Amino acid sequence: MATNMAPHNISEVIAATKFLIENPTATVKQLMKFVPGPDFPTGGEIVGLDGVREAYSTGKGSFKVRATVEIEKVTSRKMGIVIKELPYTIGPEKVVERIAALVKAKKIQGISDIVDLSDGQTGTNVVIEIKNGFEPEEVLEKLYALTPMEDAFAINAVALVKGRPQTLGLKELLRVFIDHRIEVVRRRSEFRKAKAEARLGLVDGLLKAIIDIDKVIKIIRASDDASTAKDKLIKDFKLNDEQATYILDMPLRRLTKMSKIELESEQKELKSTIAELTKLLKSEDAIKAQVSDELTAVGKAYATPRRTRIGAA
Repeated sequence: MATNMAPHNISEVIAATKFLIENPTATVKQLMKFVPGPDFPTGGEIVGLDGVREAYSTGKGSFKVRATVEIEKVTSRKMGIVIKELPYTIGPEKVVERIAALVKAKKIQGISDIVDLSDGQTGTNVVIEIKNGFEPEEVLEKLYALTPMEDAFAINAVALVKGRPQTLGLKELLRVFIDHRIEVVRRRSEFRKAKAEARLGLVDGLLKAIIDIDKVIKIIRASDDASTAKDKLIKDFKLNDEQATYILDMPLRRLTKMSKIELESEQKELKSTIAELTKLLKSEDAIKAQVSDELTAVGKAYATPRRTRIGAA
């Protein structure tokens, strides 16, 4: 099954996603207030929204994209059509070649010259010189009809959902993405909480040990092996197996330099982190708010203006 997803503007998609998080019953029409249509990196103009609406509703649809042009004087005597943007995936070479072929075959009249001035820095810049006595607007309509200056783009939005391919409309795509981000935040928070709890256990053990660091050192040095030392530490300092093992694995020089104040500060931070993550994981609304906040941050970092205009059919 062929999949064809159109590029979109990240700011618009994020705005629609945040709206859907807050309004789960939102309609496609409401979401299209935020995402009016695809946004191609090459710009151009979408002609009519019927195909876009169909694609956003069903996951399948097609629409036309037109080149962006300016009608202006290209010489002191002649008007011309200057192509500034082309439909997505259409290069200026293809357009120039097609126009030249049409002129040679006399299928289009009124063009005296065509020059491709496009380059990597200034972008698309194809100058079409119009013969005197011809209206540039009329020539332009023929160019749209007969060349790739107007091209169809078909959307077939297929995505894997729980391992199965599904054709999804705009709302369904956003819903799947939201569910994914919720799961990411939940799993990440559970991991961070477990890591903080594990570290807190070790810090608690160190705080017990450094109260009488001399005794700890004496036990370690007096014991015949690590097992004996661990059992003695567990008994005398009320440590668990993990705490005692961590202390034994630590070089004595480092252990003796442990600061009670620093450990208590870390203990306080860990407890605060655990409390925050516990609170987050207990609330679905809090997790959704976290997802929304993260999307806002992404939008601020990567926002770009819309390039593709939405035109009438």
